[in-house]
Amino acid sequence: MQFTTIDRESLAPELLELTACFEANKKVYIGLQNQLTEITQESQRLKQKASELESQANRTDASWNAMAKSATIDQDKINEEIERSAQLRKDAEALLLTAEARTAIQDNFVIQVAEARMKLVGVPGSINKEYHQALLAKALKQEGTLDILLELFTLSRALFLKSLSEHDGLLSRCNSQRERQAKTHELTWVMFGKEIEKLFDGAEQEAQAPTLATMPPTVQKEAVVNTHVDLRKLLRAKAAS
Repeated sequence: MQFTTIDRESLAPELLELTACFEANKKVYIGLQNQLTEITQESQRLKQKASELESQANRTDASWNAMAKSATIDQDKINEEIERSAQLRKDAEALLLTAEARTAIQDNFVIQVAEARMKLVGVPGSINKEYHQALLAKALKQEGTLDILLELFTLSRALFLKSLSEHDGLLSRCNSQRERQAKTHELTWVMFGKEIEKLFDGAEQEAQAPTLATMPPTVQKEAVVNTHVDLRKLLRAKAAS
């Protein structure tokens, strides 16, 4: 069976409903993530601008200090540079205060994002498990699948039963004929599995089952919570800050 596109029309109604609910909650989560990202980036912009103004103020200080040490002192120019330096620092401080004031808004969105995430955590696993079970059942019911598997198993079992002497070490540890039969049955399936593994020749390492639901990646400043315990810890931490 080749996995290409997901045929949603073939999904069970219950799985469709669960997926639709997940996608709706996921949309809300991503929207809150985007808002948190915007707030975080704006705060970073303000801090960066404040840092640039502070650097300009330092360069201005160096400029008027150099003027003061020169042979010809232009007091008006020096005063102008001093005032410019003071204004730059004042503007930088204002930007930092604005960024600090935005912390409460950012914290609020951190909590909202965490609460939205809790509605999603674990759901993709449940959805994909049910989806994979449905795909497996469908694949096994495909015409010819049972006949091919049965033929492969029958041949593998016949080969194994003709080489039982190679497994005397394991079978000799059995305490009864019933236990020996059970061990033989177990080894028969082990050998069949090995034949299938040889047939795949490593191709199974690259093969991936399709996923119906996925968690979005986290964003900067997001508090990753995967359990209700994590969420309670976050709420207590934000309340105490």
